[in-house]
Amino acid sequence: MATLARATTNRTKQTRQGFNFPACDSIYRYQASYNSYDGFLYPFAYYEVVRLMKQKIMDFLLSNADPSIVLRIKKEVLNYISDNENETLLSKITPQANIQTVIKAQKPDGWIGNAFHGRSPAAGAGMLDNMEVGLRFLAEKGLPPENKFISKAVHAFFLDEPFHNECRMKAPADDYTVTALGLFHARSSILIRAGYEYLLPENDCIDLKHDVNHSFKTFANVLNYSSLDDVIDTSKRKLCFKEETLWPCSYDLRMLAHSHSWRTGKNISLLAEALNKLFSFEHECEKMVYTKIKSFYKSPCLAFIHNQIYCLGLMDENYINFDLMELFARCGVVKQVGFLNSKYEHLLSLVNDDLTVNYKLSPRERNWGPYGGFALEEDWKTKARKQCDLLFRILLIIHYAE
Repeated sequence: MATLARATTNRTKQTRQGFNFPACDSIYRYQASYNSYDGFLYPFAYYEVVRLMKQKIMDFLLSNADPSIVLRIKKEVLNYISDNENETLLSKITPQANIQTVIKAQKPDGWIGNAFHGRSPAAGAGMLDNMEVGLRFLAEKGLPPENKFISKAVHAFFLDEPFHNECRMKAPADDYTVTALGLFHARSSILIRAGYEYLLPENDCIDLKHDVNHSFKTFANVLNYSSLDDVIDTSKRKLCFKEETLWPCSYDLRMLAHSHSWRTGKNISLLAEALNKLFSFEHECEKMVYTKIKSFYKSPCLAFIHNQIYCLGLMDENYINFDLMELFARCGVVKQVGFLNSKYEHLLSLVNDDLTVNYKLSPRERNWGPYGGFALEEDWKTKARKQCDLLFRILLIIHYAE
């Protein structure tokens, strides 16, 4: 950062609330000076810089961004929106082309499209017109749980005459013993993202509290291992998880990020401890770890291990997965996990005074899928729209990380 990253306008000492502190060029130097001084003043300088950045980003987005971004800022960051403004913004969001792609694909029974788990050319399902991605996209655009399209989609999981049967049944007991796979991961994560953690109709099919607790256990269980060799076997020259190993995947992170029932100070600290250990293991890009089911080898749902953690972009110091960073921030662990905190500081350093971001997004990062997606602007035909999408995720990461 340039001048935005300074708590002062020059390199001389300035006075703030009766304390003197040296002018610094960046957040990094604030933290370095904090380590070398008496420990009270410099945290203030650091947080003041971040606060100013957050406010400047928010002001820019409220004036320039897509209505869905404005809506979410007012609800999630400012925690206030009038009923009239809420309705006005929703009336601007619903007619948008991407939203209409999802809505038009919704069947009379509430199911969205002809597939569940993302794009399926064979089934005629595109990027957004499938149940998993479509429902998550509606929620990401700011449509509330009571919205008729979201409510109808959620209730479609409980119909007796299913279109996609395996997604409308109680997860078998052994579904929870298969490492980083299973129906409940995707289904429960989108129901929670849609806002139904405490709103799901009484049923004997889906137990979200159980699934959230299970996801927490997958992370906590990492603390039981001293190395990745403890969780991996070799079978027919393939690396695979040992039978009934509990190991976290990206869906587990999504469930924790958007749920509340697991959150206690102790659990958040335990999650941070588990993540510190997970990132301390030596993950190797060339090693693919499969989940073995009987004689079949299946790719897990982007488990946090070896090749798949590289696929998530987490191990590349020059790449930022904005979607995942937001999820970690929502869990309240970014500042407690050294690896994530370094990513966070790097992210803040990319924001210039004019709110341009020194980061080049590839066109494919505008896409949505089961494992990612963050673009809420209608398109990226202008630099301003791409900038708004980037800045909104940065704003959310700051908001939940701090």
